[in-house]
Amino acid sequence: MTTCHVPISRRGIGIPLFLLAALCGTSGMAKEISFSGEVRPILAEYCVQCHGPDVQQRQADLRLDIADESTTAAIVAGDPDASQLILRLAAEDPDMRMPPPEMQKRPSAKEIDILRRWITEGAGFEGHWSYQPIRRPEVPTTSGPASSDIDRFVVAALEKNGLALAPRLDRRRLIRRASFDLIGLPPTPAEVEAFVCDAAPDHEAFAKVIDQLLQSPRYGERWGRHWLDIARYADTHGGSAIGYTRFPFSYTYRDYVIRAFNEDLPYDEFVLQQLAADQLDLPPNDPALAALGFLTVGMQFRSVHDLIDDQIDVVTRGLMGVTVACARCHDHKFDEIPTTDYYALYATFASSESPDDLPVLGEPSLTDQLREYQGQLKNRQTIYRDMARDQMEVMRNRLRSQVGLYLTDLAKGVPEQDLSAAFLSYRTDDVRPLVLHRWRIYLSTLSEQDPVFFAWVRLQDTPADQFQAACERLVQTLKAENGDPAQFKDMHNMSVEAPKWNPRVLSALEEAKPSSLIELAEAYGKLLADVHLGWLSSLHEASQEATPAAEIITDEDPRHAEVNSAINQQLRRHLYETGTPTAVPDEVAAKLLNRTVSDKLSGKRGTIHDLHLNSPGSPPRGMVLAETETPPETHVFLRGNSLSRGERVEARFLTNVAPYGTTPFTDGKRRRGLAEATIDPRNPLTRRVIVNWIWLHHFGLGLVRTPDDLGTRGTPPTHPQLLDHLATVFAEDGWSIKKMHRRIMLSDVYQQSSVENS
Repeated sequence: MTTCHVPISRRGIGIPLFLLAALCGTSGMAKEISFSGEVRPILAEYCVQCHGPDVQQRQADLRLDIADESTTAAIVAGDPDASQLILRLAAEDPDMRMPPPEMQKRPSAKEIDILRRWITEGAGFEGHWSYQPIRRPEVPTTSGPASSDIDRFVVAALEKNGLALAPRLDRRRLIRRASFDLIGLPPTPAEVEAFVCDAAPDHEAFAKVIDQLLQSPRYGERWGRHWLDIARYADTHGGSAIGYTRFPFSYTYRDYVIRAFNEDLPYDEFVLQQLAADQLDLPPNDPALAALGFLTVGMQFRSVHDLIDDQIDVVTRGLMGVTVACARCHDHKFDEIPTTDYYALYATFASSESPDDLPVLGEPSLTDQLREYQGQLKNRQTIYRDMARDQMEVMRNRLRSQVGLYLTDLAKGVPEQDLSAAFLSYRTDDVRPLVLHRWRIYLSTLSEQDPVFFAWVRLQDTPADQFQAACERLVQTLKAENGDPAQFKDMHNMSVEAPKWNPRVLSALEEAKPSSLIELAEAYGKLLADVHLGWLSSLHEASQEATPAAEIITDEDPRHAEVNSAINQQLRRHLYETGTPTAVPDEVAAKLLNRTVSDKLSGKRGTIHDLHLNSPGSPPRGMVLAETETPPETHVFLRGNSLSRGERVEARFLTNVAPYGTTPFTDGKRRRGLAEATIDPRNPLTRRVIVNWIWLHHFGLGLVRTPDDLGTRGTPPTHPQLLDHLATVFAEDGWSIKKMHRRIMLSDVYQQSSVENS
């Protein structure tokens, strides 16, 4: 029999090998139908959207992506003619046909035949290939020559169809192929001649060429560029949502990537640094902190939800080839990724923020240019911080004058809202959900003995028809307990103590006679607003006269003056004391500013970025993340709506990727927990994705044609055993990318000619 030589196209080894994979079963008896390779893609295309893992979208309580009790209603193993799956897919009656006519897609006759044969063979389901553990496959034997294990896997498939590899390239063409692949540049004439004239055997001579190319600094630039595509790297963030469009320090991440490839940083360490360099106990100016640019160089959004979604996507799709972002609004329609998994990762990133002051990398020399830069930076930062401080204090004072709005909303039973939304779009007088949340929590911590909010705590559950009478009784009872305010003067130590029940509150309630919780809220709001305005007036007078504000009292009786001061202090405590709803810390206050103010601040912050970008003395800085002191509580957003909260979730890894178990990530090191789970030897995805990525950039196509989707909507591998073999030896080689280059490039598969010869 004549043997055909199959060329490996430089546009992709996958083109001929894909055909070969299909041909492997065409000689002799028909091969058994593969569920993962043939059946699952058909079910995913036509059935799983309505009969898959998404509980809310599932129709007729029927699943066709896995075998469960409901499946037997549609599939009768061994009897396709009795199976509703076949009857519905092949039906001509539009009322019977599946998918419904409005979906405008139907399986072909060939696809239905595949399903019939699969059912005839027993309708065996199997887990999706990419989620199965990586196991070392047995290297096949071949009758023809094969220089490496890679060759044996490929040649064994070819020989089943009477095919063989194409002849080896001549040395002139081979060195050009290698040079373009590894450094992106052609070899010099001298390098070509040296290789052509090398008397060493082909394998040995080419190994020297590979090693020389891998030592070139251009290697890191070439393969770093490939990686930067995964990291969605750019010098700009694609919009002006944060007041400026340039990343002044994105280049530090680019340089880090180039350096990592040139130094052959083990891939597991490479991943660990890019997800959690700040949590690895590195020195505060370690150059490896630049690795966090992987998470921070993406597009910037006004909505923190979209920002976190982008980070989830780059980690899961870029590193593990799973489309977790599809589970943001509902369970994934095709893969076993529940929406709780998405929000578990959301919780992982929600505890991190980009700090205003990025760390300087390394130890720059103190030059005149650096001194000038530092002076200008200090001036611009002072202007920005003073403006931010003033605007945040204005905002806090506004919140103190709006207490009635927040208490009224609570009295009306306004439900919990989105605490992380882009508050920049709110008008000045809008109720901020985060402040409403702070009031809700704060009031829940107060007791019936609180001297100010005693009425709220005691009456909040009182029926409407009993409210007014109950309030009047309470006021009269507590007034009697207070007695004469003058008795609170202690003549021995001259200290002043306020009454147990604040008299101003009692007077306000006696005057307002609230008949509902809403009217009680309005009375509290009016009183506290008056207290706030009075305090501001006192501060103004004190600043004019250099008199302590607490001493500015109009009461003629000094004993009453001191008591009044203590009474007002009771009220002010609920407005100004740390931890109270309106005493919001700076990091929270910045999120509450309206868009006009925020845009002004962004303009001032933009001058700082201009200095970072344009000053010759600007030192390199890492685009890092920092953990918040108190991680926010995370809930599932029902249907993706951040205003509609579902069950609470902990920060943890994906359940379908880690069937061996998931535990919540440690607070303060959540991203490190994610990184360690990503590179865990038991993770079936990470190594498959990276070796497929390396193969792709050598041959033009990966062993898996969809390198960022190893799920059910992606394509199965053309050579699954070869893929797992590469993933296995990759770990044995210490996760070395350079060693993987060597393995691939020293194979006969890589070195064969692309010229057809049949």
